[in-house]
Amino acid sequence: MSDKHVEFRNPDYLPIEAVLLTVTNAGVIQQIKALDPYWVDNKTLSVYERPPSGSSMVIGAVDMWKTKMAVYLTDLKWLLSLEYHKFWSTVLYHPTCMDTLVSFLQEATPPYLPPHESKEIQNLYEEIRRFVLIVFSRLVTNKESKSCWMSKEYMGDILYNNFIFTIPIIWDICLTYGVDNTRHVSRVLDSLFTLQPRYETDAVAAVAFVNEAFKFIILQVNKDYDSDEPPNLPETFKGFSEIRRPTNSKTKDKLTFEVLKDLIIHLLDTALTLRIFIQVYPKGVNIFRKTNFVLSIVQLYEYGVPQLYEKLEEVGDQTSVAYTEVESYLDTARAELIDVFREILAVYKNAIFSEEGSKESHVEDYLAVMMEGLSERLLIKDYHSCYPVHEDLDLLRQACPEIDTVKTDFILQAVYSSLDEPAPEPAPPPATNTAAPHIGIPHPAPPDSEIPDTVKEQSLISEVRDILPHLGDGFILKCLQHYGFNSERVINSVLEDNLAEPLRALDRSLPIIPEDPVDRRYLETGIQRLNVFDGDEFDLMSRDDVVTARMHVGKRRSKYKDLTQMLDDKTELRGLADIYAKYSVVCDEEDMYSDEYDDTDDWQPPAAGDHPPSEESEEEPEPEEEKPSSSRNRMDFCVNPEELRARREASFQARRGRGYRPPAKNVDVVGKAKGQGQEKNVLVNRERKEKNKSSRGNHSRRQGAQWKRTQGLVPS
Repeated sequence: MSDKHVEFRNPDYLPIEAVLLTVTNAGVIQQIKALDPYWVDNKTLSVYERPPSGSSMVIGAVDMWKTKMAVYLTDLKWLLSLEYHKFWSTVLYHPTCMDTLVSFLQEATPPYLPPHESKEIQNLYEEIRRFVLIVFSRLVTNKESKSCWMSKEYMGDILYNNFIFTIPIIWDICLTYGVDNTRHVSRVLDSLFTLQPRYETDAVAAVAFVNEAFKFIILQVNKDYDSDEPPNLPETFKGFSEIRRPTNSKTKDKLTFEVLKDLIIHLLDTALTLRIFIQVYPKGVNIFRKTNFVLSIVQLYEYGVPQLYEKLEEVGDQTSVAYTEVESYLDTARAELIDVFREILAVYKNAIFSEEGSKESHVEDYLAVMMEGLSERLLIKDYHSCYPVHEDLDLLRQACPEIDTVKTDFILQAVYSSLDEPAPEPAPPPATNTAAPHIGIPHPAPPDSEIPDTVKEQSLISEVRDILPHLGDGFILKCLQHYGFNSERVINSVLEDNLAEPLRALDRSLPIIPEDPVDRRYLETGIQRLNVFDGDEFDLMSRDDVVTARMHVGKRRSKYKDLTQMLDDKTELRGLADIYAKYSVVCDEEDMYSDEYDDTDDWQPPAAGDHPPSEESEEEPEPEEEKPSSSRNRMDFCVNPEELRARREASFQARRGRGYRPPAKNVDVVGKAKGQGQEKNVLVNRERKEKNKSSRGNHSRRQGAQWKRTQGLVPS
């Protein structure tokens, strides 16, 4: 009995292709290679199937697909869980392992189609899609640990010789993952073409085949099958104009709606794939240049795209949903062809602005591609409407003053002649030192300091935006300024989510705010712009950390509905009650409720049978004032509550003309006639009246007491 569960040991850290493992088979000790069919489990691997949609979504079809795909997902996870030597042994020697992976690439939903209408199906599809990408990423990883690694030469050979990666597989990876995983796919392709340079030779042959496919599309839509005459096409199509008709009916050769739909979808898939390929692998521009691919897409755009629209109108029903769908595919394919041309030019522009290699050589390549685009009118006309040619040429003149002006002027004249418009005047070249002799002495290339800052910034912003297209130009510029205009640090910081703290609070869609002409006028004239909001916390023109949550648009709702509700709110006064209560701790309660305060109450009519209090009783002082001060112990902290309550009740009842009344007092201040002498009580009453008369009468006692109540100084 063999034992496949042997611990992998590589004490000498040899490459995996040179490692031998010791196993025991029926009592016999054997040495088995680390990469050998011996380590392959006898396991059946499933293949991917496209999810049901539309008319195929019958009862039970969705559940059956989910069951099968759950098994498929389990197989992917099992494959990734294998040890390094077992993983590669399975990939190399399992009969259906690569079929399992390639089946998903062949049946994956292209990016121009909408997601599945079932959210549950779409979630399962996205999970499968993620694990397939992880498997292909592991296939280009030559070293996983110190003991689990493979030499690059050996890996490049097994990937190529065992057809683990082919150009169709590479392009399917671009189409399936390149839109939303651009950086990851770029790393996979860089590693793959570095491991095995022979893939470039295969890519050249594949692009040449695409050129022939484009010619076939042109012939299909230009051939008149009712005539033996060849289609009217340029000389470059000589040799491809023979489309033989079957010996039976001629009508079978005519384009039908379904055949035309297949041609358009094939064109869309090819254009989108090649656009992503050149975007994630810029070195592939050399492959396109070797095969005259630029000329091929220019001719397809000139002699194929307009005819596809015409044929679609001839064979299609413009009122049907299928017609609208196919027409949208053709519109997308047309845009993708323009973007392929743009991406090829972008490779050379980025190399010029980043100063990779010879700048003059990149400028010449850029102009050569542009000249190829001018071989026909239609593509360059639509390209210019999307991406103005004169703006790119102005940037190139500033970055490379030695640019061939004859070629640039010819390009501008050719572009604007197709538009029937006059060409704009070229931007003036940068100032040079005219005092220096220019005959026989070559001018050196300008240093970085002579290139305008706006050109450098725009180049770096474009470099970052190509990798992170969802970011705004203003946000990218802020990041570049923070990281010293190092685009690689900006890209890594955003992808790893470790931006500096000042950059985290910024809006990632922030655009570039152009210079205010008023500010420029201030610098020139010294006339300052005055604004009430300048420099405050909401000044968007000078601050990036404005707290938008504090901004309010429109009329703010008031806390109170009206004035009455505001006056009735005693919230703040209740908070002050505790503070004023501290000052009344040592205050005599009797003094707090003295007649000086209580005599300000409103007068009420007497009840039936009662007599209204006389004026003398209103003027007389309170009984408590006549009590000697010795009646209360000065050491008492406060008055006895029982006595205080009794006095309050008596005073309250007396003021309302009922209940208890204090005994009548002798308040005579007239006394006897002058010269007859006066009694002691009369003299005392006169002295008291003279002393207390200022506390009576017209001294605003009522208004003062009312003010104290409203301020919360005394209980209401």
